[in-house]
Amino acid sequence: MAKKDSQKPEKTKPQKEKKAKAPKENKKGKKGKKGDETAAAASSPENMTNSQLEQAIKDSNDPASSLKKIKSPVSVKNFFLFLLGFILLTFAIVIVWCAIAVDKFNFVTVIKDMSYQYGITQFFQNMWTTMSGWFS
Repeated sequence: MAKKDSQKPEKTKPQKEKKAKAPKENKKGKKGKKGDETAAAASSPENMTNSQLEQAIKDSNDPASSLKKIKSPVSVKNFFLFLLGFILLTFAIVIVWCAIAVDKFNFVTVIKDMSYQYGITQFFQNMWTTMSGWFS
């Protein structure tokens, strides 16, 4: 055994450095890109290779991939117009129903009762007492 040790030492191959490969694009189309984006987003910048960083910078500067602001189809003005229309339609339906169903229909009495039942009368009474208290 001593002879084997005295023979030439075996040559050792230097270890090759393994380079991190850029992610391959899938031939399936957009499905592959989504997976790459989530993988790139999940990894930290320290773990990303230069090619991945360059690709991320290109993607972030691309105006086609940026998020677009979605315009809301319902604006505040449209909401209040809808609310006003709903209230007026409710009043109209109640008045028409009362005109049909009641023998002696009195428009003024129905409006007074409805405004009292919906709290409109009390609101204006409270507002009047509050404002009159300011000036007395």
